[in-house]
Amino acid sequence: MEQFARFLGKLKSVQEGDGTLLDNCMIVYGGAIGDGNRHNHDNLPILLAGRGGGTVTPGRHLKLDKETPMTNLYLSMLDRMGVAAQRVGDSTGKLENV
Repeated sequence: MEQFARFLGKLKSVQEGDGTLLDNCMIVYGGAIGDGNRHNHDNLPILLAGRGGGTVTPGRHLKLDKETPMTNLYLSMLDRMGVAAQRVGDSTGKLENV
C-alpha cells in the first residue's frame, strides 16, 4: 500500500491541463479473490483511484450487490473513456454510481 500511495502521489504531482495526471486517470487496485481458501470472487477489496477526466467521483465507499461482477466496473471504465463496449466478460451492465 505504501508503494501504491507513492505511485498515486507521483501522478498527483504531474500537472496536466487544469488538473493533475491523477485527475485524468482511473487506476484499479485490489485483489481478485475474496477468500483464498474458497477461491471465490465475492467481497473483493477494490480501490478505484483518480477522477477519470471528471467522470468519476472519488472519496467514497461503495458496497455493491453481492452478485455484481467485477467486469461491470471495467465496462463502466471503458464507457467513461468513450469505448462503446456492450459487454466485457461476464458483465451484466455498467455501474452508474461510480
